[in-house]
Amino acid sequence: MSCPFAKPCLPHLSDCNELLCQNKRLQAAAGTKYHNVIKDINSKNSHGADAQRSGASRSAPCRRAVLQHLHVQGHRQPRYSCTASASRDGSADAHYVQREASAGSTGSREPSGRAGVAPSGPPGSRRSHTAGPARSPLTCGGPALLHGAQRSDGGQAAARHGAAPGPTSHRPRRPHGARAASRTPAPHWLSRPRPICPRARPLCLAVSMVPPSLWFPLAMPRPALLLPPPLRRASSTAGPGRRLLLSTPIFYANGPPHIGHLYSALLADALHRHRGLRGIPSPRTDEHGLKIQQAAAAAGTSPPELCARISALFHQAFTQAAISFTDFIRTSEPRHCQAVCHFWAALQERGALYKGSYEGWYCTAEEGFLPESQLTERVDAQGNIHKVSMESGHEVHWTKEENYMFKLSAFQDPLQKWLRNNPRAISPEPFYQRVLCWLVEDLPDLSISRERSRLQWGIPVPSDSTQTIYVWVDALVNYLSVLGYPETHGEWWPAVHHVVGKDILKFHAVYWPALLMAAGLSPPERIFVHSHWTVRGQKMSKSLGNVIDPFACNERYTVDGFRYFLLRQGVPERDCDYYDEKVVKVLNSELADALGGLLNRSTAPGINPSNTYPCFSETCFPKVVDYRETEALGRAAAEDYELVVSVASLPLQVASYFEDFQIYKALECIALCVRQTNGFFQRHRPWKLDRKDPTEKMWLDTIIHVTLECLRVYGTLLQPVIPHIADKLLSRLAVEPEERKISSLTFLPRYNGKPCPFEGRQLGPDTGILFHRLEKSSQHQIENKKL
Repeated sequence: MSCPFAKPCLPHLSDCNELLCQNKRLQAAAGTKYHNVIKDINSKNSHGADAQRSGASRSAPCRRAVLQHLHVQGHRQPRYSCTASASRDGSADAHYVQREASAGSTGSREPSGRAGVAPSGPPGSRRSHTAGPARSPLTCGGPALLHGAQRSDGGQAAARHGAAPGPTSHRPRRPHGARAASRTPAPHWLSRPRPICPRARPLCLAVSMVPPSLWFPLAMPRPALLLPPPLRRASSTAGPGRRLLLSTPIFYANGPPHIGHLYSALLADALHRHRGLRGIPSPRTDEHGLKIQQAAAAAGTSPPELCARISALFHQAFTQAAISFTDFIRTSEPRHCQAVCHFWAALQERGALYKGSYEGWYCTAEEGFLPESQLTERVDAQGNIHKVSMESGHEVHWTKEENYMFKLSAFQDPLQKWLRNNPRAISPEPFYQRVLCWLVEDLPDLSISRERSRLQWGIPVPSDSTQTIYVWVDALVNYLSVLGYPETHGEWWPAVHHVVGKDILKFHAVYWPALLMAAGLSPPERIFVHSHWTVRGQKMSKSLGNVIDPFACNERYTVDGFRYFLLRQGVPERDCDYYDEKVVKVLNSELADALGGLLNRSTAPGINPSNTYPCFSETCFPKVVDYRETEALGRAAAEDYELVVSVASLPLQVASYFEDFQIYKALECIALCVRQTNGFFQRHRPWKLDRKDPTEKMWLDTIIHVTLECLRVYGTLLQPVIPHIADKLLSRLAVEPEERKISSLTFLPRYNGKPCPFEGRQLGPDTGILFHRLEKSSQHQIENKKL
């Protein structure tokens, strides 16, 4: 990445930590320039009431000029939290804090039928005192979770409890499903709260020309630029010693694993390997629920026996695919059952549960009740009409029973504030917007238990043996039980990143955060969402016989080969299509020919007879400020300098894409650089240079040195994706284990006046071809193998 404040030059990469932090510094620089202008605006608007009233209109052109300037200079616009009550320095946004405080200090009081907001925050922070009963058990973990109270105690508390609320609609709620009968009403103190200050809207300069009436709820754009600076980043660019839980989805143990399961686990594994954190990537299997009970009956076995067999297959699949998980947990384990019972008790003690009669259309496959708007009709072969789910196509049945209900409707506003204050909480962007749309609609209470007579395979409700805990409440607590909840989870939570499929997004982005808030815990930091894999445009189905077996793929394409294909071709935002010809084409082109061929050619005895890491000559490849304006490039061409710039900036690009859950883009950048390096090697034809001529030998050694340096960078960056191939490549280049971390990655250090530690080093032994080409004659073996 070129610096916007200086002329283009080659990056100096002797300190890779500086490289990895460069993007953050540029954003901070952009934010500093932006806040300096805002500070000037605030100072001008603070000299009188007239100036204060007219300040917004006068400052709007200046704000737009700042945004335009930062955009032209190449800065990425910094993202800001929606709250307007706290900032890093307390000065840049003093005018806005004072103005909003005055708007909210009218002494408004809630009606007697609503709960009050308990004061919070240290002396000097803004508080909103309203009338109402004493603080309820549900709010003792922090009233802001439910009522939007604000603090300015250094940022951490505000980040945990939310920020300035936006205008809230009070539409009557529709029942969930076909109809809800004889439901016990929720207590008045848990009814939907009104905002503390209806006028305290977030100050969004990027949409300052949009009328406030259109901000909410017609369109809820992700805040692009808000005041003040963020109180806490939702991203996880953790430093040494920071703990992080990277979790896979909770795989349902009603059938053997397929490539969709493997893809989810690979995403979590690659993220964990790249960050190099002391994390706990923990695959898990969900072994309770009606689907498993029915699958076991159909298989003529018991649910425990079925779960043991299926869980062993998941464990085997992940172990074979080199998934570096620390814990593989099953929901049938005693430690998990104890955690679920404790979590249920916490919900009950805090008043988040009540018992009521419920009836509606129930989908066993989706483990939930569906409203009429999500159903359609289908005619079977006998002409009978059945109601089915629009999304999954599974049949639904009318069910009426008495269940425990979770007061999900009370958390609609806190969930909205959590997402608006954490725009990176859900990635990629389309799924973030989808969750916002769900939260604008009515959010009915959730049935979280089933009658024991209908569902025996599950955890009984504590103190009520007639009910079984709903499978998704049971399963989601799995993320806590793996951390030792309720004793030791505090060492990790909420530094948790979930990797889930789009089909379970609502459970993880709506139900799970609400349950955590109700239990007095913070929502997870980030949720990474991915789409599904299809086979030649069709959804994988056992009835169609097109379910792809991951064991067969690992055997046919090798473990690293199939890992590379799934992560290279998998695009989280949209469904990805699998067919054997594509796998063969991608692996032959990028691993066998491009990467493997480059290593073989640059280390061949005819090119490098001494089998060493040759020296780099600045005479042949001089350092220049701007290669586009310099004629004295030695024997190098302008395209060669483009290669150096691309490879030098590659670690930062890859880190940025991994951080944004765009692993396929990171691999695309690496593949592009590998092609550039092949072009560099082919362009200069080192096999035609005369090694006996000192000048020719110097240039030949420089060509090989640059090529091996590029290969070393690629091998280091590819370790999270293809660990075995990367290890083989780096061992061939004699790169020691302690030299394979991104923090120790350097590129052409002689440009920084430092010696290269690899020059003159003897290369590792030649262990053969890096990746063998796949034969096209057998490319249909996988699709024809039934799972």
